Amino acid sequence: MRRSAAISVLVIALFLAPAPGGQEDQRPRPPVRNDRGLLKVSPEYFDLAANTGGDFYFWAPGEFASARLRVPVHHEDVLLAYGTARAKTSFDIPVESGVQEITLFAGMQRKDLAVLVRPDGVVTHDRDPGVDLQFFQNMLIATLKSPPPGVWRLELDGEGLFAVTAHVKASNEGPQLIRFRFVEPGGRPGHEGMFPITRSVRAGESLDCEVSLSGSIKEAELAFVARDGSLLGTTPIVRAGPNEYAGRCTVPKRPFRAIIRGIDANGARVQRVESGLRTPE
Repeated sequence: MRRSAAISVLVIALFLAPAPGGQEDQRPRPPVRNDRGLLKVSPEYFDLAANTGGDFYFWAPGEFASARLRVPVHHEDVLLAYGTARAKTSFDIPVESGVQEITLFAGMQRKDLAVLVRPDGVVTHDRDPGVDLQFFQNMLIATLKSPPPGVWRLELDGEGLFAVTAHVKASNEGPQLIRFRFVEPGGRPGHEGMFPITRSVRAGESLDCEVSLSGSIKEAELAFVARDGSLLGTTPIVRAGPNEYAGRCTVPKRPFRAIIRGIDANGARVQRVESGLRTPE
C-alpha cells in the first residue's frame, strides 16, 4: 500500500486532566501512572495508530507545550512495531545508501532507557553532526540527516505498551513500495490474467501475490511481520516486470504487514513496510 495513497494517522496523546482555564491546561503535572509506573494511555488511540501505521506519542502532562517538536513529513516506512514488553527490546532499522533523512519515534508506557546505535556500533549522541535527539519521560524522537548506510539499532528498555516507527526520505533512486496484493487468475477468454482478490483472505491459505516497487533492489524477498514487528514468515519472489515481483504466499494466521526487503547497488540492506495492518479470517 502506498503511503501517499493511504491515510496516515498521526496520533498525539496529550493525557492532560481537565482544568478551569485553557492556559492552566498546560501547567506541568505529575504523569498519571498506575502502581507499576505505567503512563496512562488510551487503548483506542493506540490501536488506531497500530492498525494504520501512525506515530503514537506518549506525552506526559506538560511535555507537548514545551517540546521543540517539528512534525516531519513522512516518506518511506522502514519499521512499524506496536506491542507490549516487560524487558529490554531491540529493533533493527535498515538504512540504504543515499538516504537523506531518517525519523524515529520510540515510546513506551514506562521508558527506562532508549538508545540509538549506529551501524558501526557507536551510540548516537545529540552532539553528532546532523543528529537531533529529543528525550522525553516516555519517548525518544530522533531526526538524522544523511545517516550512514547500514543497520541501525534501537535498544528500548521498560514496560508496557510500546510503539516504534522509523521512516526514511530516500534518494531519488531509492525504492518505494507502491503496492502489495493477493491475486488470482481471472478475466474473459482472450484477456486472461492475474487480478486482485476482492474477498477476505483466510489464515493459512496459499495464494499468488504481487509486489509493485519503484526503483530497483537486488535479492528481493517478501516477508510478513506481526503488529509488534516480529517476523511471521518469508516468501521468495521473482521479477515479473519492470517494477513488478510475484510469488506464492501463505497467509499468516495473525494480523500482519507485508515487507519487501533486499540490498541496494552498494550492498546495503533495503526495507520497506506497508502501513496498513491486514487481518485474515
